[in-house]
Amino acid sequence: MAEIKNLVVMAKAIPSISPMHGELTCVAGINDREGWIRLYPVPTSLLGQSYFMKFDVIKVKVDEWKGRHPRLEDKFLVEYMGKIASIKDWDKRRDFLTKYLDPSVDAILSSGRSLGIVKPVILDFYQDLNGRCRYVFTDSSRKSHDLVCRDWEITGLLSKYPSDFGKVKQKFLNWMLSRDTYFVIGTTSDNLNKMVVAIHYPPRISIHS
Repeated sequence: MAEIKNLVVMAKAIPSISPMHGELTCVAGINDREGWIRLYPVPTSLLGQSYFMKFDVIKVKVDEWKGRHPRLEDKFLVEYMGKIASIKDWDKRRDFLTKYLDPSVDAILSSGRSLGIVKPVILDFYQDLNGRCRYVFTDSSRKSHDLVCRDWEITGLLSKYPSDFGKVKQKFLNWMLSRDTYFVIGTTSDNLNKMVVAIHYPPRISIHS
Protein backbone atom coordinates (compact mmCIF):
# COMPACT_ATOMS: atom_id res chain seq x y z
CA MET A 1 0.00 0.00 0.00
CA ALA A 2 1.42 3.35 -1.04
CA GLU A 3 2.36 5.84 1.68
CA ILE A 4 3.40 9.50 1.70
CA LYS A 5 6.70 10.25 3.41
CA ASN A 6 9.07 13.16 3.94
CA LEU A 7 12.71 12.49 3.23
CA VAL A 8 15.93 14.42 3.89
CA VAL A 9 17.97 13.76 0.72
CA MET A 10 21.39 12.30 1.54
CA ALA A 11 22.52 10.93 -1.83
CA LYS A 12 21.91 11.14 -5.57
CA ALA A 13 23.83 8.50 -7.48
CA ILE A 14 25.36 8.75 -10.93
CA PRO A 15 22.63 8.01 -13.54
CA SER A 16 22.47 4.67 -15.35
CA ILE A 17 20.54 3.52 -18.43
CA SER A 18 17.59 1.14 -18.07
CA PRO A 19 16.30 -0.56 -21.27
CA MET A 20 12.76 -0.22 -19.92
CA HIS A 21 12.78 3.20 -18.21
CA GLY A 22 15.62 5.16 -19.87
CA GLU A 23 18.07 7.19 -17.81
CA LEU A 24 17.52 6.62 -14.11
CA THR A 25 19.18 7.50 -10.86
CA CYS A 26 18.88 6.30 -7.29
CA VAL A 27 18.05 8.75 -4.50
CA ALA A 28 18.55 7.89 -0.84
CA GLY A 29 17.53 9.81 2.25
CA ILE A 30 16.40 9.63 5.85
CA ASN A 31 12.88 9.73 7.24
CA ASP A 32 12.80 10.80 10.89
CA ARG A 33 10.59 7.85 11.88
CA GLU A 34 11.81 5.03 9.66
CA GLY A 35 15.44 5.92 9.05
CA TRP A 36 17.02 5.24 5.68
CA ILE A 37 14.92 4.96 2.49
CA ARG A 38 16.20 4.34 -1.03
CA LEU A 39 13.95 5.57 -3.87
CA TYR A 40 13.95 3.82 -7.23
CA PRO A 41 13.40 4.35 -10.09
CA VAL A 42 13.97 8.12 -10.25
CA PRO A 43 14.05 9.37 -13.90
CA THR A 44 16.73 12.01 -14.38
CA SER A 45 14.14 14.00 -16.36
CA LEU A 46 12.25 14.38 -13.08
CA LEU A 47 15.31 15.97 -11.49
CA GLY A 48 15.48 18.42 -14.38
CA GLN A 49 11.83 19.43 -13.93
CA SER A 50 12.01 19.80 -10.15
CA TYR A 51 15.62 19.98 -9.09
CA PHE A 52 16.53 19.03 -5.54
CA MET A 53 19.88 18.71 -3.82
CA LYS A 54 21.39 16.96 -0.84
CA PHE A 55 19.80 18.14 2.41
CA ASP A 56 16.60 19.23 0.70
CA VAL A 57 13.48 17.77 2.31
CA ILE A 58 11.18 16.17 -0.28
CA LYS A 59 7.70 14.67 -0.12
CA VAL A 60 7.21 11.37 -1.96
CA LYS A 61 4.62 8.65 -2.34
CA VAL A 62 6.26 5.23 -2.06
CA ASP A 63 5.25 1.58 -2.15
CA GLU A 64 6.95 -1.66 -1.17
CA TRP A 65 9.78 -2.71 -3.46
CA LYS A 66 8.90 -5.69 -5.64
CA GLY A 67 12.09 -5.97 -7.70
CA ARG A 68 14.91 -8.45 -7.49
CA HIS A 69 17.44 -8.43 -4.66
CA PRO A 70 15.44 -6.26 -2.24
CA ARG A 71 17.52 -4.36 0.28
CA LEU A 72 16.14 -3.28 3.65
CA GLU A 73 15.73 0.37 2.61
CA ASP A 74 14.39 -0.11 -0.94
CA LYS A 75 11.10 1.58 -1.84
CA PHE A 76 9.34 1.97 -5.19
CA LEU A 77 8.82 5.64 -6.09
CA VAL A 78 5.16 6.08 -7.02
CA GLU A 79 5.10 9.89 -7.14
CA TYR A 80 7.43 12.78 -6.41
CA MET A 81 5.32 15.44 -4.69
CA GLY A 82 7.83 18.27 -4.44
CA LYS A 83 10.47 19.90 -2.26
CA ILE A 84 9.06 21.21 1.01
CA ALA A 85 12.12 22.50 2.92
CA SER A 86 15.90 22.57 3.00
CA ILE A 87 18.56 22.29 5.72
CA LYS A 88 21.02 25.01 4.73
CA ASP A 89 22.90 25.78 7.95
CA TRP A 90 26.21 23.89 8.13
CA ASP A 91 25.97 23.32 11.88
CA LYS A 92 22.51 21.79 11.52
CA ARG A 93 23.79 19.60 8.70
CA ARG A 94 26.68 18.43 10.86
CA ASP A 95 24.32 17.66 13.74
CA PHE A 96 22.12 15.62 11.38
CA LEU A 97 25.09 13.67 10.03
CA THR A 98 26.38 13.00 13.52
CA LYS A 99 22.95 11.77 14.66
CA TYR A 100 22.99 9.02 12.02
CA LEU A 101 26.74 8.31 12.06
CA ASP A 102 27.81 4.65 12.04
CA PRO A 103 30.95 3.32 13.75
CA SER A 104 32.31 1.74 10.56
CA VAL A 105 31.48 0.36 7.12
CA ASP A 106 31.27 -3.16 8.57
CA ALA A 107 28.89 -1.94 11.28
CA ILE A 108 26.47 -0.71 8.60
CA LEU A 109 26.36 -4.08 6.88
CA SER A 110 26.26 -6.15 10.07
CA SER A 111 23.16 -4.17 11.15
CA GLY A 112 21.33 -5.52 8.10
CA ARG A 113 21.28 -2.13 6.38
CA SER A 114 22.77 -1.28 3.00
CA LEU A 115 23.02 2.48 3.68
CA GLY A 116 24.84 4.42 6.37
CA ILE A 117 27.24 7.24 7.18
CA VAL A 118 30.90 6.97 8.19
CA LYS A 119 33.59 9.48 9.11
CA PRO A 120 36.53 8.73 6.80
CA VAL A 121 40.22 9.44 7.03
CA ILE A 122 40.89 10.02 3.33
CA LEU A 123 44.16 8.60 2.02
CA ASP A 124 43.79 8.88 -1.76
CA PHE A 125 41.40 9.66 -4.62
CA TYR A 126 42.09 8.27 -8.09
CA GLN A 127 40.65 6.90 -11.32
CA ASP A 128 40.87 3.16 -11.95
CA LEU A 129 41.47 1.54 -15.34
CA ASN A 130 37.73 1.75 -16.09
CA GLY A 131 37.67 5.50 -15.47
CA ARG A 132 35.75 5.16 -12.21
CA CYS A 133 36.67 7.51 -9.37
CA ARG A 134 37.68 5.76 -6.14
CA TYR A 135 38.45 6.72 -2.57
CA VAL A 136 41.02 5.01 -0.39
CA PHE A 137 40.20 5.68 3.26
CA THR A 138 40.02 4.26 6.75
CA ASP A 139 36.94 4.43 8.95
CA SER A 140 36.69 4.73 12.73
CA SER A 141 37.62 1.06 13.14
CA ARG A 142 40.90 1.87 11.31
CA LYS A 143 40.00 -0.64 8.58
CA SER A 144 41.14 0.41 5.10
CA HIS A 145 38.72 0.59 2.15
CA ASP A 146 39.14 1.24 -1.58
CA LEU A 147 35.66 2.02 -2.93
CA VAL A 148 34.14 3.43 -6.11
CA CYS A 149 32.50 6.82 -5.55
CA ARG A 150 29.21 7.48 -7.37
CA ASP A 151 28.43 10.96 -6.03
CA TRP A 152 26.74 13.05 -8.74
CA GLU A 153 28.99 16.05 -8.01
CA ILE A 154 32.01 14.13 -9.26
CA THR A 155 30.28 13.42 -12.57
CA GLY A 156 29.59 17.12 -13.03
CA LEU A 157 33.21 18.09 -12.46
CA LEU A 158 34.49 15.29 -14.71
CA SER A 159 32.22 16.59 -17.47
CA LYS A 160 33.59 20.08 -16.98
CA TYR A 161 37.23 18.93 -17.07
CA PRO A 162 37.20 15.74 -19.19
CA SER A 163 40.94 15.86 -19.89
CA ASP A 164 42.17 17.34 -16.61
CA PHE A 165 41.66 14.92 -13.73
CA GLY A 166 44.00 17.06 -11.67
CA LYS A 167 41.27 19.67 -11.23
CA VAL A 168 38.83 16.99 -10.10
CA LYS A 169 41.39 15.60 -7.67
CA GLN A 170 42.10 19.08 -6.35
CA LYS A 171 38.53 19.33 -5.06
CA PHE A 172 37.76 15.75 -4.11
CA LEU A 173 41.09 15.04 -2.42
CA ASN A 174 42.99 18.20 -1.50
CA TRP A 175 39.96 20.35 -0.71
CA MET A 176 38.08 17.54 1.04
CA LEU A 177 41.03 17.09 3.39
CA SER A 178 40.39 20.63 4.64
CA ARG A 179 36.71 19.91 5.40
CA ASP A 180 34.81 17.92 8.03
CA THR A 181 34.01 15.14 5.57
CA TYR A 182 31.42 12.35 5.84
CA PHE A 183 30.74 9.51 3.38
CA VAL A 184 27.36 7.93 2.69
CA ILE A 185 28.05 4.23 2.10
CA GLY A 186 25.71 2.10 -0.01
CA THR A 187 25.70 -1.21 -1.85
CA THR A 188 24.98 -2.28 -5.41
CA SER A 189 21.50 -3.58 -6.26
CA ASP A 190 22.59 -7.18 -5.65
CA ASN A 191 23.88 -6.09 -2.20
CA LEU A 192 27.33 -7.53 -2.96
CA ASN A 193 29.59 -4.53 -3.55
CA LYS A 194 30.10 -1.50 -1.31
CA MET A 195 30.56 2.04 -2.65
CA VAL A 196 30.59 5.68 -1.62
CA VAL A 197 27.27 7.05 -2.87
CA ALA A 198 27.57 10.61 -1.53
CA ILE A 199 29.99 13.00 0.15
CA HIS A 200 29.06 15.62 2.74
CA TYR A 201 31.60 18.24 3.71
CA PRO A 202 30.73 20.80 6.39
CA PRO A 203 33.55 23.25 7.20
CA ARG A 204 35.84 22.26 10.02
CA ILE A 205 34.97 23.76 13.38
CA SER A 206 37.46 26.49 14.29
CA ILE A 207 38.72 26.32 17.83
CA HIS A 208 39.94 29.67 19.12
CA SER A 209 42.05 29.87 22.22
